[in-house]
This record gives sequence, C-alpha cells and structure tokens, in this order.
Amino acid sequence: MFSGFSKLFKPRVEALGLEVGASSLKLVELSGQPPTLRALASRPLPPGTLVEGLVAEPQALAQEIKELLLEARTRKRYVVSAVPNSGVILRTLQVPKMPPKEMEEAVRWEAERYIPFPIDEVVLDYAPLDPLAEVAEGEQVEVMVAAARQEAVASLIEALRGAGLIPVVLDVKPFAGLYPLEETLKGEPDRVTVAIEIGAESTSLLLLRGDRPLAVRVLALSGKDFTEAIAKSFGLDFLTAEEVKRTYGLATLPTEDEELLLDFDAERERYSPGRIYDAIRPVLVELTQEIRRSLEFFRVQLGEVSPEVGFLYGGGSHLRGLSTLLGDVLGVNFLTPSPWEGLRFDPKRFDPEKLKEFGPEWMVPVGLALRGVSPLD
Repeated sequence: MFSGFSKLFKPRVEALGLEVGASSLKLVELSGQPPTLRALASRPLPPGTLVEGLVAEPQALAQEIKELLLEARTRKRYVVSAVPNSGVILRTLQVPKMPPKEMEEAVRWEAERYIPFPIDEVVLDYAPLDPLAEVAEGEQVEVMVAAARQEAVASLIEALRGAGLIPVVLDVKPFAGLYPLEETLKGEPDRVTVAIEIGAESTSLLLLRGDRPLAVRVLALSGKDFTEAIAKSFGLDFLTAEEVKRTYGLATLPTEDEELLLDFDAERERYSPGRIYDAIRPVLVELTQEIRRSLEFFRVQLGEVSPEVGFLYGGGSHLRGLSTLLGDVLGVNFLTPSPWEGLRFDPKRFDPEKLKEFGPEWMVPVGLALRGVSPLD
C-alpha cells in the first residue's frame, strides 16, 4: 500500500489518529494487531480556525485539542495527523532512477516547475508509486511528490505540541483516506478505481489501479459550498444551514412522494427537497463537471484508463442521492466504504448502527490511526 510521505517523522510507538478539518476535529485511538478501536471523539471547530491551509491561532486550536483528548479519555500522546489539503500540492512526476541523494535533488528540481511557491518555502517529500518495480539506472521512475507550505506544517505542529501531543507522522489527507481500503484494493490488483472524498474544505480525487495510485487532484469545491448555498437561499446562519443540509438535502430531483411526505409539517415543508435541490443545484452542476473534467484529464495523461468502480466518502458525501447522481454522470458504480471494516470493537461501547451512519466522514481519521499502529519500512 502506498504509505504516504514520512521522511519528516517515522512512528516507533502506537499513536492516535487526529484529523484537523476546516469545521471539526476527529480523533481515533486504535491498538494492537488486528487493530482494536479504543476511543472515538469529535469536536466542532470555530469558523476561521484554518485559513488557506494555515492554523490561524495555534494556541486556540491546542486548547480545542486538549478538550477533545479529555473527551476521548486517552492517555496516548503520540499522534499521526495530516496537513490540510489547501496547504499541500500533490503531483505525479517522472525522473530518472539514480542514487537516493541525486534522485532527491532531481525531484526537487523537477517539482519546482509545478509548485506555485518558492521552493525554499516548502517542505518537500516524495515516494515511488511502484516501489517494487524493477527499473534500471537511468530509466524513468514515477514518483508522487507532496509539497507542503512550511507555514502550514509549522502552525499545525505548534498546535499539536501546544496540546501536549508528539507528532510522529504528518500525512496528506487524500492518501490517509485510502488506508482503510487497503485490503479491498489489494484484492483486485488490476481493477481501476476512483476514490472521491468530499470534505469540508475541498474534494480530492484519486485514480488507482489496485492499491497503486495513478493520479490525484484536489478541487476547491467542498461540502461547505452546499451549506453556503442553502444559507444564502434560506437566509440562515452557517450552522443552521449545515443541519438543514444533513436533514433535508437531496442531490437529485425529489419524487412526488417525497414532497407529499412533508405536507403535514409547515417547518419541514419550508425545507422541502425541491427547494433544497434548487438551492444547491448550481454547486452540484459545478462539482460534477469538475470531477468529469478531472477524469478526462487523467485519461489524456494516462491513456484509456477508466474507473470501473468508485468509492465516495467524506462528510459531504452524506447528501442523499449524490452517489446516484455521480454514477449517472460518470458511468461509474459508486460504493460507500466503511472505515470500521477489519477493526475490532466492543458493540457495548460503540453502537454499530451509529458507526455505520457516520462511517463515510471517518475514513481519514481512521486511516491516520491505522498508520499509528502500522510500522513503516
């Protein structure tokens, strides 16, 4: 499995998985092999905590993390986290195979052409896409490059340390969300899939063959855009609009039966599926077009490579009918993955139905926690 970028830190002990999102914190504690779920906690974040991938006030975020640790009742202080998508540039490059030191310099020189920041202002890391491939010296090797702004890395580490945590890995979110899918992806080594995570700050797409990433793209559109469209249409504050989206949101035209079900309740009639759909339709159109363009771009770059199946997750994926809409537009059958598959847990402590309901938005934090219990090479 592609293990992300880990030259900065390498885990030697079990660590928590912590996702710092645009609107919330999510914490997962796993232990042992096979991994057992020990703790699970989430906490909303005040708007403006993250600004363009930077932690605006690290000490304020540190206090929020401390509260989350108390809620989780965990004693672990090592942590695996991820840099926000807006603070990271991901690119697939080809460079000649050469000794590690020379290759690192070649990757840095090549990456400079694609990074919209001065190269001395980023933390750069790379990993071969197919580390087991036999390639002779001088032949081209495909590598995935991650370039994170130094400010984004430094502000996140400051917040983590301010909360009393010790970071052992800083990953990138698009790959973190894949770790719970590892066994599924390995089981079909030749199958091409697309993994789409619709988060609060961005949407990421990964095209894979088996468990090998072929291409990645991060879109600025996100679940927040749906919420803001509802807030504007109905004159609501953001938090109320978010609740309305989760309760009444629909990504396809509502049926007559769905509309009739609301006639008995004036409050619910106000947020009828038809009105919600009208409010978010421009965002739906833009999002589906951007995803379709991305897949077309991947085909141009990689040849006739088309996904046979898709995985849709992230908080924004809860919108009813979204997987059907994307399936119809893209011609791909989308599945809702479960981050809990393969994990042990006590059903008396963790309600299986609740875990299933909120599973799609826990793919990244569970993935980070899996890295916290999986030794790296």
